[in-house]
Amino acid sequence: MSERTGLTHVASFVLRESGSDAPLPEIAAAWLADAVPPPAVEEAVPALAEALTALVADGLLTVRRFRTWPAAWVDGASVAGERLTVEARVAGTWLPGPARDGLLVARVTEAGRAYLGRA
Repeated sequence: MSERTGLTHVASFVLRESGSDAPLPEIAAAWLADAVPPPAVEEAVPALAEALTALVADGLLTVRRFRTWPAAWVDGASVAGERLTVEARVAGTWLPGPARDGLLVARVTEAGRAYLGRA
């Protein structure tokens, strides 16, 4: 964990990237673009999934599923708990392109914004 923020490096990155309704493939692309050399998505998924599910469990992020994107936030279905844990571990969830069950999008909560303001 980072002493400055209390979050792991990956969790801090995911939280910052989710500041303006971020589809998971965009978060993964940004993470991979920052890495030298960039890993394959399949290599990055475990860390990204762990960070995402922890941030949701801590109330700093919320995740919704959308059939089309962009869309109004209220049009998405909430994905959390065990369902999010399972889906976040699937590499295809983080890949661009047509999603079988819809696109997962992360949004920073009020608590997350407050946390970012202190970090």
